[in-house]
Amino acid sequence: MNKGTRNKLEVELKKRLNHFDQIRAKQKQPITQSGIGNIIRRRAGEKEKRFSQCI
Repeated sequence: MNKGTRNKLEVELKKRLNHFDQIRAKQKQPITQSGIGNIIRRRAGEKEKRFSQCI
């Protein structure tokens, strides 16, 4: 294999690896949802209660 062909293949491989890394990073990002969070219920004479809210 000559040097020119090898360089072209190396460039193509680097492009594909970068693209693959970007896809993996995107998949690892958590999906944010609005309305999700913790709720604290306070009532007179009672201890605070914490709930996690899920839609």
